[in-house]
Order: sequence, then structure tokens, then C-alpha cells
Amino acid sequence: MLDLELHTFTPVDPVLKKLIKYYWFIKSNNEIEIHGKLIPMNNIDLILNLSAPIRYTSSKGEESFQGSHFAGIQNKYRVVQQKGIVDIVGISFFPTGFYPVIKIPLSEFANTIVAMDTVIPGFESKMERIAEIESNEQRITAIEKTLMGLVDLRLLPEKNYDLLVKDFLMNGDSINIKNYCEQHCINHRTLERFFNKYVGTTPKNFLKTTKFQKTMNRLKNRDFDSMTQIGYEFNYYDQTHFINSFKSFTGKTPLKQLKQNDLIIHSFPKR
Repeated sequence: MLDLELHTFTPVDPVLKKLIKYYWFIKSNNEIEIHGKLIPMNNIDLILNLSAPIRYTSSKGEESFQGSHFAGIQNKYRVVQQKGIVDIVGISFFPTGFYPVIKIPLSEFANTIVAMDTVIPGFESKMERIAEIESNEQRITAIEKTLMGLVDLRLLPEKNYDLLVKDFLMNGDSINIKNYCEQHCINHRTLERFFNKYVGTTPKNFLKTTKFQKTMNRLKNRDFDSMTQIGYEFNYYDQTHFINSFKSFTGKTPLKQLKQNDLIIHSFPKR
């Protein structure tokens, strides 16, 4: 069992409440070693790493990040390792919440991990001051002051698109994109452009990742009677399709994942 303190907080600023789901803080009092998987998610978490370097390993190689960084929308898992005293602040954005901050189409960062200083010069120097603040509440105040200096209010997504993304999150396992566009009088290419810019992936991949996350939560909570039940409930074509899709995200079959119970990094914040 890892000796980690975990705390989550909701945003305070009314504008940031529209963009950010929650902040999460992970801290250890002693040196520890984290070894787990960062699995694909349908939103972006900005990582403010105030401690030892974090190493990410994928089939493409290994990268190490000392300071603030984020992973664009991924379609494969990465192995994550960190050794030492841990002090990390995570900012978990809603699927459309990061674009008004960074102002660059998020599809440009797909399947990459990016240091914040490369897209917002000077960001790291502002975040270094956070390490000197002890209170999580005071850290949030300082973070929100920095973020509000970056947010372009003109880029906040229109309400109808926000509702659309929420619909995809809630009912994604039963949505047919072509039929959805026809029923809601949405141009398919316009929808594609919106998702690529604001979310960082296509509508199809967003639905696929959302479905996977729901199945992962079922496994994690052991809220199922059989693997067949999960596959059927989330509208996979058959059991083989469910297993292959799950394995493409985690590197393991659902049964092996359940038995081995790897540390899944995206499961840190319990909301």
C-alpha cells in the first residue's frame, strides 16, 4: 500500500467552475516509489509536479518531466514511474475545458506529453511558487489567479456544444454519430472540427474512450455479475470485441486486469 495523502477540491472561481471538474493533491511524507499505468481518458489533466521527475514509458520510448505538463488525449496506456518524496497537484478539466486556457487546437497534442513551458512560456516560473505554499486552499487561490490570467473568455464553448458533450458522456455507449447528427441537425464535419479543437480527438474516439472508462469503473468497483454482462450492457458487438477493445487501452484482458489489480493512475482521484 502506497503511503500517499490524497485530497480533492472543487474550483472556487465561477468561470473556472465551468472548465475544471476538480483539483487533486497527492503528497507523501517519505520517499516512495510509484509504478502504475496512465490509461486513456476523455479529458485532460494538467499536472503540476513539484517533486521528483515523473517518467512515462510507451511503445515509442521513455520521457521524463520535472515540472508542469499534460498528456494530450491518448489511445494507448503509458507506464508511469516516480521515485522520491511526492508532491503533485492535478487540475482535472472537463473535456472542453482546457482549450480556452491553452488556445491551441487540442488535436495537435494527441498521443503526446507536453511541458507547459513549450506552449505557454513562463508558466513554470509561476508554478514554482506553489511549492512554497503549504495549505492546499492557498495553493488553489494561487493556481486560480494564474489560470484566470490565461483563460480567453471568448473561447468558452457555446452552451449547445457543452450539452452535446454531456450527452455523449452520459449516453455514449448507445449513440450512433450519424443518426445523432441527423436528429439534432448538426453538420458532421462541424462536429468533427469542434471535437478536434476543444477535446483533442474525434467524436468516434471520444465515445470509444468513454465506453472504456465506464467498463473500467465497473471492474474497479466489481459492480457486475460476469464479463458477458458488461459487454452486453455497453453495446459491444460480442465478447471478443469487448476483450480486444479493453486490451487495446490497458494492455491486458479485463479478467487479467481484475486479477492483477494494477495501480491505475487515473483512478487516484476518487470522485
